[in-house]
Amino acid sequence: MNHTLRNPWVYALFVIPTLLLYGLFFIYPVIVSFIYGLYQWDGVTDKVFIGIDNFSSLLHDAIFLKSLGNNFYFMAFSLVVNIPLVFLIAILISKVRRFRGFYKSAVFVPVVISTTTVAILFGVLYNYDSGLINQVLRLIGGESWAREWLSDPHLAMLSILIANAWQNIGFFIVLCLAAVLNIPKEIGEAAKIDGVNGWSETWRITLPLIRPVMFVMLLLTVSGTLKVLDIVQIMTNGGPFQSTEVMSTYALKIGFRSLQLGYGSAIGVAMFVIILIMTAALQRVSKSEEVQY
Repeated sequence: MNHTLRNPWVYALFVIPTLLLYGLFFIYPVIVSFIYGLYQWDGVTDKVFIGIDNFSSLLHDAIFLKSLGNNFYFMAFSLVVNIPLVFLIAILISKVRRFRGFYKSAVFVPVVISTTTVAILFGVLYNYDSGLINQVLRLIGGESWAREWLSDPHLAMLSILIANAWQNIGFFIVLCLAAVLNIPKEIGEAAKIDGVNGWSETWRITLPLIRPVMFVMLLLTVSGTLKVLDIVQIMTNGGPFQSTEVMSTYALKIGFRSLQLGYGSAIGVAMFVIILIMTAALQRVSKSEEVQY
């Protein structure tokens, strides 16, 4: 057995299939997308090599720049609103003694619901005539507050962000809660002896100790919001007037509806580069964030 484990071919036997799959489904599509981005091509006729024209055109494409801004809006909302909310709810659940399992299950339920179902559900809630939100507003005398939530260019993105937050924060709450509950009780007891308790304990002890998990949450949030597609596609399809257009929906329209596969591939490559830079920057910041109890 020991002789077998010392043989490097044994390890290669397990690693090579994974590397092949990684290369086939990740490396190869990226390379092909970059190559297609160098051509003007409709997917049917012969490709015409145009160099980096597709990539340089992105810098002057008003819709692409707007979609990029919408992606950053998506990311900023998630970082400023969702992450603090996740931390607050996780701390509150960690403090309760009764029904903690029920609260954990309750916040996690939306995570297991498909994005299509969530988008349809919130589409019904946002309906101007029969939607629950406008019905409640009318019931309490707020008729003037009733809105076309998904048709108003100023409210459509915010409406999507709320639906997206409702679906996804449960996963992060469970992740954050696991980190909080994993902190040794002795640390909390020692803090109380030193007179540190309540929110001071949360801010000065709990938050620093779960910082690596918080960085993982930041990493997943940044990458997820920059490549968001399904919920936007189903709820508004990028409208109205490109107010909810994001890079992925724009790439989809350009590539498969306008049949500009070269330009659509260039958008995909731009998304890949932006996500790579953002995640690399975050990983560099979090490199020295190892915590030992």
